[in-house]
Amino acid sequence: MLKISHDKQSQLSRQYQQGTLAHAILIQGVEGSGNDTLAHWLIELLICQQPLSANTTVEKNIISEACGHCKACLLRKSGSYPDHLLLNSENKTLGVDDIRRGNAFLEKTAHLGKVKTILIPKAQLMTVAAANALLKTLEEPSANSYIVLITDDIDSLLPTIISRCAVYAIRPMVGEALLAQLNILSHGDTNSSSNFTENNKVTDNAFVNLSQLPELTDEAISKTFHTFKESFLDYLLDGKNEGGLLTQLVDNKHSLRWLEKIICNLVRQYYLVSKSDIAAMTEYKRIPIEALNQIYQTIINSNKLIKSYTQANRQFVGEQLLMTINQIVRPLT
Repeated sequence: MLKISHDKQSQLSRQYQQGTLAHAILIQGVEGSGNDTLAHWLIELLICQQPLSANTTVEKNIISEACGHCKACLLRKSGSYPDHLLLNSENKTLGVDDIRRGNAFLEKTAHLGKVKTILIPKAQLMTVAAANALLKTLEEPSANSYIVLITDDIDSLLPTIISRCAVYAIRPMVGEALLAQLNILSHGDTNSSSNFTENNKVTDNAFVNLSQLPELTDEAISKTFHTFKESFLDYLLDGKNEGGLLTQLVDNKHSLRWLEKIICNLVRQYYLVSKSDIAAMTEYKRIPIEALNQIYQTIINSNKLIKSYTQANRQFVGEQLLMTINQIVRPLT
């Protein structure tokens, strides 16, 4: 389990101890930053009947913890605690019926504990109708109730939802994987075209940042990224395996971000090498810098479309994206 952000944990503990905790709490951060861990810690604390107030001290701040042994904690661990609701959808979106179920849950009196809690682990999946259904509850909260929302893409949420929540942004500590990538980059030979042509060594490791935390810290995601990258480069250069690439675009939530990373790094490479090497790179890749810039903008537009419309047809967006990329690199003459 990832370490909890101690500063946010201390802040929430203090508010909990003082009775000033917000009714609606939005925890946001990139996947793998620890936002899920912080949210679950808070839910456990709210549910607990005998919380520990001095279990851990960080920088002289007392952090509260669930005891783990009271009746409420034991029921929570067994998945049968009656006053908590997990609003998670098996579909690609969280619909209005899901939110209405949550609203109805909060209207009822608590069975066991003093408070009722709802956790929405992927708040960015709410449809516009679902978000609007949640607004009334956020504006007129029932007594002794808390809603905790988690998102790794706050830009996809309606501003009205964000404005009615206490927002806690989690910024993960730079881990060993990120430092290792930076070390490879700093010791690599960025002035050689062979680095560009030989498995794209520099491109793989260049320009790492916290948005890439999932593939830097999860080996399975990292392997999937490299498979996706090879598929995309095959399509980009030779138009190969369009169907397989489209499947990955539709099914993998990271795919559009990965496309941005791949193209952005390819573009940047042109400005890190000598003019003679640029010629060699262009000959090898057969794609001019102008075309890469057009492709990058097309990917950005597709990503905006997906983020702006939760119910957007990802299959259609993916098909249109690949068609546009193909037209850019292989224009009809």
